[in-house]
Amino acid sequence: MDVNKYKKQTEVSEVIRVGAKLPSDIFVKKFNQYLFFDNDICTSDDLINATQFIICECFSPDSVASVFAYSDLHYLGALDTSDDWVVKITSLSTLMNDSGDYGGLIIIDKKQQWALVQPTPVEDGVLAIYSDKQVNKMPDILDENFIDCNTIREWLLEREERDKELVNKLGRDYLLEILKNYN
Repeated sequence: MDVNKYKKQTEVSEVIRVGAKLPSDIFVKKFNQYLFFDNDICTSDDLINATQFIICECFSPDSVASVFAYSDLHYLGALDTSDDWVVKITSLSTLMNDSGDYGGLIIIDKKQQWALVQPTPVEDGVLAIYSDKQVNKMPDILDENFIDCNTIREWLLEREERDKELVNKLGRDYLLEILKNYN
């Protein structure tokens, strides 16, 4: 029996509602900022780099996180802010794929200041942060890779044709449920 596996699963259950998916409230722990994404965190270099940039901007340069397979909460390894996240996340994803797991990731900061959850590569994911530094003050990073609740509220007003298309594609109820759970 791998005792560390169960210890790590406790680490996950302190932060994440295991099995919950968007638009439900995924987190047991409360954070003050939530950023949603629809690219695959395992393969999108831009998303991985943007996530690392946000974490480095919001937290000390010595932040370390644990990475888990979403499917069975298997501990995959540690992710340090000084690591090359593209190489590291791709490598951890390859380990999962080689074992037949094509699911998503859970990444949790050791101090539980931030967490990222994406159940599968084709599902939306969320990056949750507890920091005084406001990510919405980093517009280039936010606009290119993430959306926040303010963006969703704007879409729901359907002022632009693009907004109408996004609301229709994603579903008004889905977006309203996200606002209810992450506001």
